[in-house]
Amino acid sequence: MEKGSPIKQPRCRALVIEDHRDFAQLLCDILEIQGCTAQAVYNAQEGLDTARATMPEMIFCDIGLPGMMDGLGFARQLRSEAELAHIPLVAVSGYTSEQDKSRANEAGFNLVFAKPVKFADLTLALDTYFPLGSTRSRSAIRSGL
Repeated sequence: MEKGSPIKQPRCRALVIEDHRDFAQLLCDILEIQGCTAQAVYNAQEGLDTARATMPEMIFCDIGLPGMMDGLGFARQLRSEAELAHIPLVAVSGYTSEQDKSRANEAGFNLVFAKPVKFADLTLALDTYFPLGSTRSRSAIRSGL
């Protein structure tokens, strides 16, 4: 970076919750190509702990996570916590029947995309909440203004 050049702010700070580590890294790489910073974690509890500690601006989460809590449980818990409830939540899952999508929406996911996720789907998700060139503040975007 040249001396005196402005520091470019990332498009958004994203959290990826995905138990398949290679796929999690791929999602992070794609999000970084799109101008985001991205961090991956590998289960729902780790996702909640990380969200509480880092306050990401957008979360991409698998539904079929191993352990005591799956992605639907994660979504419900996220939506129940006032300081996290506003964060856009995107499901990236193999569970994509109409019934699965309905359950995901009821749990609190804003968008549901099928695996393997398409670059265009990730672009759509980012453009929905963090449009390129927008002069709106992040707090205005979060509140839907």
